[in-house]
Amino acid sequence: MSMSSGLGGSSGSTSFGCRTTSQTGGRRCKCGRQTIVYTSKTERNPNRAFFGCPNFKDKKPFCNFFRWVDDVCNERLELEDGRINKVELDVAEMDFKLKYVDMMMSEKLQAKLNDQGVKISEQELSIKV
Repeated sequence: MSMSSGLGGSSGSTSFGCRTTSQTGGRRCKCGRQTIVYTSKTERNPNRAFFGCPNFKDKKPFCNFFRWVDDVCNERLELEDGRINKVELDVAEMDFKLKYVDMMMSEKLQAKLNDQGVKISEQELSIKV
C-alpha cells in the first residue's frame, strides 16, 4: 500500500468538503503525538485524505492510528445536527410556554377588568408577541 504525505505539516487549515479542519484535526495518535494528514495513493481510495501517526513516514515504529478525514467531518456534522435539533425543540417548548403564559395573563386581566365592571373584547385583550 503506497501512501504519501499529501497535505504536509501540522499547522494551517485545509478545506475537506465539510468544514475547514486543522491539519491535525486536534487528534492524537496512540503514540500520543499530533496526527498528520496524509493522502492515500491506493487504487481503492485515490487522493483521499486521512489522519495518521507522524512516525508512519519516518519508517519508525508507529501505532497504526488511522482515520479518514471525511469520516471525522461527518461525525462532526452529525453532532451539529443533534445540537440543531435540540435547539429547535427548545424553541418550540419556549414558544408553547410563552403562549400559555400569554393566555393565563389574558384570563387574569379579563377577570380583573370584569371585577371592575370594564368590558373589553377578546381582540383588544390579546397581546401580540
